[in-house]
Amino acid sequence: MKIDPTTANALNELLRELASELDLHYEDDAFQAIEPTIDAMKRAAKLVTDAGYTAPESYQHIVRRFERNALSKR
Repeated sequence: MKIDPTTANALNELLRELASELDLHYEDDAFQAIEPTIDAMKRAAKLVTDAGYTAPESYQHIVRRFERNALSKR
C-alpha cells in the first residue's frame, strides 16, 4: 500500500506520542492489559514500514518492552 509522506509523518507522530505515554504510565507487570493497543500500533507501523518509511524508535522500544514483559508471561 502506498501512503504519502504527510500520512506517514502523521502516523509516526501518533505512534511516537502513544508509545511515549504508554512507556511513562504502564509498569512492566501491567503490559498484558495494553495488548489491543499494541496490536493497533503494530498495524499502523506496518502501513508506515510497508510504504518504505521507518517507524519511530519510541514505538520500537515500547513493542520490545511489551514483548519482553507480556508475551513472556503467557
